[in-house]
Amino acid sequence: MKSNIRKNPSAHSLSGFTLVELLVTISIIVVLAALIFFAIPRVGTAAGRANSTDNLHKLQLANGLYASDNNGRYVSTFTQDSDGKTGGLWDRNSDFLDLYVGVSRPTSGKSQESRVSPNYLDSIAYKARASGYDTLKASYGMVSKENYSSGNSDVDSGYRMAELTSPAQTAAFVTAVNWLVQYGGRFSWKGEEGKVNAPAIAYRHNGKALVAYYDGHVGEVSRKDIEGFDKRGGNDNSFWRGNNGTP
Repeated sequence: MKSNIRKNPSAHSLSGFTLVELLVTISIIVVLAALIFFAIPRVGTAAGRANSTDNLHKLQLANGLYASDNNGRYVSTFTQDSDGKTGGLWDRNSDFLDLYVGVSRPTSGKSQESRVSPNYLDSIAYKARASGYDTLKASYGMVSKENYSSGNSDVDSGYRMAELTSPAQTAAFVTAVNWLVQYGGRFSWKGEEGKVNAPAIAYRHNGKALVAYYDGHVGEVSRKDIEGFDKRGGNDNSFWRGNNGTP
Protein backbone atom coordinates (compact mmCIF):
# COMPACT_ATOMS: atom_id res chain seq x y z
CA MET A 1 0.00 0.00 0.00
CA LYS A 2 1.41 3.33 -1.06
CA SER A 3 1.74 5.99 1.52
CA ASN A 4 -0.17 9.22 0.96
CA ILE A 5 2.43 11.16 2.94
CA ARG A 6 4.50 13.32 0.60
CA LYS A 7 7.48 15.45 1.37
CA ASN A 8 6.91 19.16 1.06
CA PRO A 9 9.30 20.30 -1.72
CA SER A 10 8.84 23.94 -0.81
CA ALA A 11 9.98 23.29 2.77
CA HIS A 12 13.06 21.47 1.49
CA SER A 13 13.89 24.33 -0.86
CA LEU A 14 13.37 26.87 1.88
CA SER A 15 15.70 24.96 4.17
CA GLY A 16 18.36 24.70 1.47
CA PHE A 17 18.08 28.38 0.57
CA THR A 18 18.42 29.40 4.22
CA LEU A 19 21.62 27.39 4.62
CA VAL A 20 23.17 28.91 1.51
CA GLU A 21 22.11 32.36 2.64
CA LEU A 22 23.70 31.76 6.03
CA LEU A 23 26.97 30.66 4.47
CA VAL A 24 27.02 33.70 2.19
CA THR A 25 26.34 35.99 5.15
CA ILE A 26 29.15 34.41 7.16
CA SER A 27 31.50 34.82 4.21
CA ILE A 28 30.59 38.49 3.90
CA ILE A 29 31.18 39.03 7.61
CA VAL A 30 34.58 37.34 7.40
CA VAL A 31 35.58 39.50 4.42
CA LEU A 32 34.40 42.69 6.14
CA ALA A 33 36.23 41.75 9.33
CA ALA A 34 39.42 41.21 7.33
CA LEU A 35 39.00 44.55 5.59
CA ILE A 36 38.46 46.31 8.91
CA PHE A 37 41.46 44.51 10.43
CA PHE A 38 43.78 45.76 7.70
CA ALA A 39 42.15 49.19 7.49
CA ILE A 40 42.51 50.09 11.18
CA PRO A 41 46.33 50.52 11.05
CA ARG A 42 45.94 52.71 7.97
CA VAL A 43 43.37 54.84 9.74
CA GLY A 44 45.68 55.15 12.73
CA THR A 45 48.59 56.09 10.48
CA ALA A 46 46.50 58.70 8.69
CA ALA A 47 45.30 60.12 12.01
CA GLY A 48 48.86 60.33 13.33
CA ARG A 49 49.98 62.05 10.17
CA ALA A 50 47.12 64.55 10.36
CA ASN A 51 47.89 65.31 14.01
CA SER A 52 51.59 65.82 13.31
CA THR A 53 50.79 68.05 10.34
CA ASP A 54 48.59 70.16 12.59
CA ASN A 55 51.34 70.36 15.23
CA LEU A 56 53.91 71.52 12.70
CA HIS A 57 51.50 74.15 11.44
CA LYS A 58 51.02 75.35 15.03
CA LEU A 59 54.77 75.42 15.61
CA GLN A 60 55.32 77.76 12.70
CA LEU A 61 52.29 79.83 13.67
CA ALA A 62 53.85 80.23 17.12
CA ASN A 63 57.12 81.12 15.40
CA GLY A 64 55.39 83.88 13.46
CA LEU A 65 53.81 85.26 16.62
CA TYR A 66 57.17 85.08 18.34
CA ALA A 67 58.74 87.10 15.52
CA SER A 68 55.99 89.71 15.83
CA ASP A 69 56.82 90.06 19.52
CA ASN A 70 60.59 90.19 18.94
CA ASN A 71 61.20 92.84 16.30
CA GLY A 72 60.77 90.50 13.37
CA ARG A 73 63.19 87.81 14.55
CA TYR A 74 62.02 84.22 14.59
CA VAL A 75 62.89 81.94 17.50
CA SER A 76 66.54 80.89 17.52
CA THR A 77 67.34 77.24 17.06
CA PHE A 78 70.15 77.81 19.56
CA THR A 79 72.53 80.53 20.74
CA GLN A 80 76.20 80.51 21.68
CA ASP A 81 77.78 83.20 23.82
CA SER A 82 81.25 84.74 23.52
CA ASP A 83 82.72 81.74 25.33
CA GLY A 84 81.03 79.29 22.97
CA LYS A 85 78.55 78.10 25.58
CA THR A 86 75.36 76.81 24.00
CA GLY A 87 71.96 77.96 25.23
CA GLY A 88 68.67 79.34 24.02
CA LEU A 89 67.45 76.10 22.48
CA TRP A 90 64.08 76.60 20.82
CA ASP A 91 62.44 73.64 22.55
CA ARG A 92 63.32 75.12 25.95
CA ASN A 93 62.35 78.70 25.14
CA SER A 94 59.38 79.31 27.46
CA ASP A 95 58.19 82.41 25.57
CA PHE A 96 58.02 80.42 22.34
CA LEU A 97 56.50 77.33 23.95
CA ASP A 98 53.77 79.36 25.61
CA LEU A 99 52.73 80.50 22.13
CA TYR A 100 52.66 76.86 20.98
CA VAL A 101 51.01 75.02 23.86
CA GLY A 102 49.68 77.80 26.07
CA VAL A 103 51.70 76.94 29.17
CA SER A 104 54.97 75.02 29.01
CA ARG A 105 56.07 72.68 31.77
CA PRO A 106 59.85 72.69 32.13
CA THR A 107 61.31 69.85 34.14
CA SER A 108 63.51 70.38 37.17
CA GLY A 109 67.02 69.18 37.80
CA LYS A 110 69.67 68.57 35.17
CA SER A 111 67.21 68.02 32.36
CA GLN A 112 65.46 71.26 31.42
CA GLU A 113 63.71 69.95 28.33
CA SER A 114 60.17 71.24 28.22
CA ARG A 115 57.58 68.51 28.36
CA VAL A 116 54.20 69.02 26.77
CA SER A 117 50.96 67.09 26.33
CA PRO A 118 51.21 64.10 23.95
CA ASN A 119 48.69 65.88 21.73
CA TYR A 120 51.49 68.28 20.76
CA LEU A 121 53.94 65.50 19.89
CA ASP A 122 54.36 63.18 16.93
CA SER A 123 52.22 60.18 17.89
CA ILE A 124 54.52 57.66 16.18
CA ALA A 125 57.58 58.88 18.05
CA TYR A 126 55.70 59.23 21.33
CA LYS A 127 54.20 55.73 21.22
CA ALA A 128 57.56 54.22 20.30
CA ARG A 129 59.35 55.91 23.19
CA ALA A 130 56.55 56.22 25.75
CA SER A 131 56.39 58.76 28.56
CA GLY A 132 60.14 58.92 29.10
CA TYR A 133 60.41 60.83 25.83
CA ASP A 134 57.48 63.23 26.10
CA THR A 135 59.67 66.04 24.80
CA LEU A 136 59.41 68.07 21.63
CA LYS A 137 62.91 67.10 20.56
CA ALA A 138 61.86 63.46 20.25
CA SER A 139 59.23 64.52 17.70
CA TYR A 140 60.32 67.66 15.87
CA GLY A 141 63.56 69.43 15.11
CA MET A 142 64.32 72.91 13.84
CA VAL A 143 66.48 73.59 10.81
CA SER A 144 69.19 75.97 11.93
CA LYS A 145 70.26 79.10 10.11
CA GLU A 146 73.78 78.62 11.49
CA ASN A 147 75.87 75.48 11.60
CA TYR A 148 76.06 74.09 15.12
CA SER A 149 79.61 73.56 16.33
CA SER A 150 81.21 73.61 19.76
CA GLY A 151 83.89 75.96 18.45
CA ASN A 152 81.53 78.78 17.48
CA SER A 153 80.92 81.92 19.54
CA ASP A 154 78.49 84.85 19.48
CA VAL A 155 75.94 82.89 17.46
CA ASP A 156 72.22 83.62 17.15
CA SER A 157 70.66 81.17 14.73
CA GLY A 158 67.30 82.90 14.32
CA TYR A 159 66.21 84.35 10.98
CA ARG A 160 64.76 87.81 10.63
CA MET A 161 61.59 88.09 8.58
CA ALA A 162 63.23 90.57 6.22
CA GLU A 163 66.13 88.28 5.31
CA LEU A 164 64.04 85.32 4.17
CA THR A 165 64.09 85.35 0.37
CA SER A 166 62.04 82.18 -0.19
CA PRO A 167 59.92 81.44 2.91
CA ALA A 168 57.69 79.00 1.01
CA GLN A 169 60.74 76.84 0.22
CA THR A 170 62.72 77.15 3.45
CA ALA A 171 62.17 74.54 6.17
CA ALA A 172 61.57 75.70 9.72
CA PHE A 173 60.46 72.57 11.62
CA VAL A 174 60.74 68.93 10.54
CA THR A 175 59.82 65.54 11.97
CA ALA A 176 63.10 64.55 13.61
CA VAL A 177 64.88 62.70 16.42
CA ASN A 178 66.52 65.74 17.99
CA TRP A 179 65.89 69.45 18.59
CA LEU A 180 68.36 70.29 15.82
CA VAL A 181 68.19 69.32 12.15
CA GLN A 182 71.21 69.92 9.96
CA TYR A 183 72.22 69.16 6.40
CA GLY A 184 74.63 66.47 7.58
CA GLY A 185 71.76 64.53 9.14
CA ARG A 186 69.55 64.42 6.05
CA PHE A 187 70.20 60.71 5.45
CA SER A 188 71.01 59.56 9.00
CA TRP A 189 67.52 58.18 9.70
CA LYS A 190 67.66 54.39 10.19
CA GLY A 191 63.93 53.82 10.33
CA GLU A 192 63.85 53.44 14.11
CA GLU A 193 63.00 55.77 16.97
CA GLY A 194 66.41 55.66 18.59
CA LYS A 195 68.37 57.98 20.81
CA VAL A 196 67.70 61.69 20.45
CA ASN A 197 71.29 62.68 19.84
CA ALA A 198 71.58 63.12 16.09
CA PRO A 199 70.51 66.12 13.95
CA ALA A 200 68.58 63.80 11.64
CA ILE A 201 65.39 64.16 9.64
CA ALA A 202 62.91 61.42 10.57
CA TYR A 203 61.13 59.93 7.55
CA ARG A 204 58.67 58.26 9.89
CA HIS A 205 55.43 58.89 8.00
CA ASN A 206 55.33 56.23 5.29
CA GLY A 207 58.90 56.96 4.31
CA LYS A 208 58.42 60.71 4.30
CA ALA A 209 59.20 63.55 6.66
CA LEU A 210 56.69 66.29 7.41
CA VAL A 211 57.96 69.85 7.09
CA ALA A 212 56.65 73.23 8.26
CA TYR A 213 57.95 76.01 6.02
CA TYR A 214 58.47 79.62 7.01
CA ASP A 215 55.43 80.79 5.08
CA GLY A 216 53.29 78.56 7.33
CA HIS A 217 52.34 75.71 5.01
CA VAL A 218 53.19 72.09 5.83
CA GLY A 219 54.43 69.64 3.23
CA GLU A 220 56.32 66.38 2.99
CA VAL A 221 59.72 65.33 1.69
CA SER A 222 61.22 61.96 0.88
CA ARG A 223 64.84 60.95 0.64
CA LYS A 224 64.49 61.30 -3.11
CA ASP A 225 63.31 64.88 -2.68
CA ILE A 226 66.34 65.65 -0.50
CA GLU A 227 68.60 64.06 -3.11
CA GLY A 228 67.02 66.45 -5.59
CA PHE A 229 67.94 69.38 -3.35
CA ASP A 230 71.51 68.07 -3.31
CA LYS A 231 71.59 68.39 -7.08
CA ARG A 232 70.33 71.96 -6.81
CA GLY A 233 72.76 73.57 -4.44
CA GLY A 234 73.08 71.02 -1.65
CA ASN A 235 73.49 72.86 1.64
CA ASP A 236 72.86 76.12 -0.23
CA ASN A 237 69.48 74.97 -1.53
CA SER A 238 66.63 77.18 -0.33
CA PHE A 239 65.24 74.24 1.67
CA TRP A 240 68.23 74.61 4.00
CA ARG A 241 69.16 78.24 3.47
CA GLY A 242 66.53 80.95 3.81
CA ASN A 243 68.58 83.88 2.61
CA ASN A 244 69.51 83.72 -1.07
CA GLY A 245 69.35 79.94 -1.23
CA THR A 246 69.28 78.10 -4.56
CA PRO A 247 65.67 77.37 -5.64
